[in-house]
Amino acid sequence: MDSVPTKVNTLWTGVRLVAKVALDAGRSSYKRYQAHARGICWVCNNLQPYGHVNTLRESSNGSHGIGPDDIKLTLEDISTQDILDARTINEQTGLPKRDCRYCRFLCEIFDAFFIDEYMSWVTETLNAMPISVGLMIQEGKPLIVNCWGFTYDKHTWNPRVDLEVYHEPSLETTIRLEGAPSIGPAGSRAATAASQKCRRFILECMHRCCNEHSSCVPKATGFVPSRLIFLGSSNKEIRIVEAIDGDGQMAWAALSHCWGDGQPHKLLRANHALLKDHINFSDVPATFRNAIEVTRELGLKYLWIDSLCILQDDKADWEVEAASMGAIYGQAVVVLCAASSANPETPFLRQRDEEWLAKSFEIVLDQGVALPIKVRQKALLAARLQKRSDEPPFVSDWALQKRAGPLYARAWCFQETFLAPRAIHFAPGAVVFECKLLSQSEDQLPPYPSSIFGSLGAIPESRQWYEIVRAYTQRQLTFQSDKLTAIGGVAGTMPQAKSSKYVAGLWCSTLIQDLLWQVMPGATHRVISYPRAEHNIPSWSWASLDRGVTWNLLESLQPLAKIVSAESTLVGKNPYGQVAGGRLCLQGRIRPCYVSISEHKNEHWVYYEEKGHQSAKRHFRADGQLMPETSSQEQGVFARRACEGEFRSDFDATAAFFCIGRTPKFNYDYVGLIICPSLHVEGCRERIGNITNVPSEWYRDGTATTITLV
Repeated sequence: MDSVPTKVNTLWTGVRLVAKVALDAGRSSYKRYQAHARGICWVCNNLQPYGHVNTLRESSNGSHGIGPDDIKLTLEDISTQDILDARTINEQTGLPKRDCRYCRFLCEIFDAFFIDEYMSWVTETLNAMPISVGLMIQEGKPLIVNCWGFTYDKHTWNPRVDLEVYHEPSLETTIRLEGAPSIGPAGSRAATAASQKCRRFILECMHRCCNEHSSCVPKATGFVPSRLIFLGSSNKEIRIVEAIDGDGQMAWAALSHCWGDGQPHKLLRANHALLKDHINFSDVPATFRNAIEVTRELGLKYLWIDSLCILQDDKADWEVEAASMGAIYGQAVVVLCAASSANPETPFLRQRDEEWLAKSFEIVLDQGVALPIKVRQKALLAARLQKRSDEPPFVSDWALQKRAGPLYARAWCFQETFLAPRAIHFAPGAVVFECKLLSQSEDQLPPYPSSIFGSLGAIPESRQWYEIVRAYTQRQLTFQSDKLTAIGGVAGTMPQAKSSKYVAGLWCSTLIQDLLWQVMPGATHRVISYPRAEHNIPSWSWASLDRGVTWNLLESLQPLAKIVSAESTLVGKNPYGQVAGGRLCLQGRIRPCYVSISEHKNEHWVYYEEKGHQSAKRHFRADGQLMPETSSQEQGVFARRACEGEFRSDFDATAAFFCIGRTPKFNYDYVGLIICPSLHVEGCRERIGNITNVPSEWYRDGTATTITLV
């Protein structure tokens, strides 16, 4: 039976929801009225930034002021049905349901980019599929159209596609006619990454960075990789060199690439001596040949490629080199990212696919003038307009905005580009140069986005790590055992590494809050736990799951649990490498409870019973699909993480709520873990989920205890 306070809170929540709906409806009606009175489309604002309630005026120095070039407007969650109505004919009147030439122009763009033989954005709209549009409008800049959820086979890795609407710089005067949309100029994009234009772009960026950006120069440590590929001045000189005595002055490039389904040309004990004598240029795959060509053009004589610089059939050698990844990529002069190549056989210096080339359109104004306009898929997702040109790491956008290209789906490649002082991305849509100060695409006009850490204010060390893990865990791994190793190079460079112990992907200095990770939405009905026989990472580590994870940034978290001890068992000597188990001993309060699982609805609830009464159910975020389990050591049925191949529809089972802390900012302010008995280690427990917004009585009526999580 629900308590009186619970019923009151539920009623009050309902009242607030009704009030919010009514307020939103009133604002929407007022917005339409105002737009109609001004002759402006209430959906797209005539593709210009003026006169809207959300118009932002910001001066170039960041303070508020007024200037035509500083006016911006972001429109979010625009219904594609509202846009489609502008060209849908009303059968009774014979006229469009809404008369807006600008929305019809957007329809033409979507027709060109999101219609193929299998699917159409129109079909998705009419079937009420969850797709939407956003507009980022700024005077003098290209118009950015954010396309969310459009079903398009090539875009399955990223649910958002940005289209860039622009004009040639020579049309700057013509484009300012009355009634013209606010569309600015953009740079040209070469049809092939092998073009002279792209090569000049690379050389100019490298020259400017090496000569003007002192902060991009790696700090001299004397480190030299165990092996490098010596390129020489001709293909006859290419060979592997070892035990290099460079007196700390060696300069090399490193390649970041996808291995693909096949096996690239690789170093083995059997061909070790042969490749030290000579590497046949024609024998190496196309991606490697491209990397050799670019490295030579940059004036460098040495190149590092993982498959040729690590003995692939020597586990000891692999462990040593894996532990040096941070230095190999962090001390390289530049990292070459073969982002558009799904395997080594695919060159990255090649013709671009048609989907990345610009398409031509026209929009006719009242004067009868037809303005020529270009539209192309943007090579990099656009940063929010409110951020101006700042796009540093560790902010939410940085962690969630996925790039187009098979390389960016691979977990191993995350640290290879993250650690690089400079990186040249040979992406499907454009060549992009990034260093510690800026990010610049071959088709951009200045000013360029900043990549300076801290340019948007100080970010706590713990949050830096959370954003890194969030970005990393959304990528794929071929071998589950690499989960921690593939991010170990980054972990070793974190500020926490100087003062805190690292245990299975978490830091002891912030371990209480680190434990409150949760899986990203959308996967709690699937098996996402790694098989224990293949991946023996403790359940309290985010690395135990094959899913992206995130953290709620809880303000003023008051710890209510105490860390007694935290240990992980290393495989090898690398403190940031693979682990084979771990134990976490915690003191705190525990409350026995029940979990109620509805697989059909993908809902997970927790509740307790006391004196014949059942508490209100609280939602929790499960660590993937859960299963009921019985054990001779435990009474009744308890919940556990599911294994691959198992399936269960709905069930109720015992579990426990272990309180981690509280956040006084919220009404229901206790947070913690949902845990169950361990099937693998007697007397220990395992994590099965995360819960927030728990009422105080769950903690108050709990029992003080010490538990060990494995």
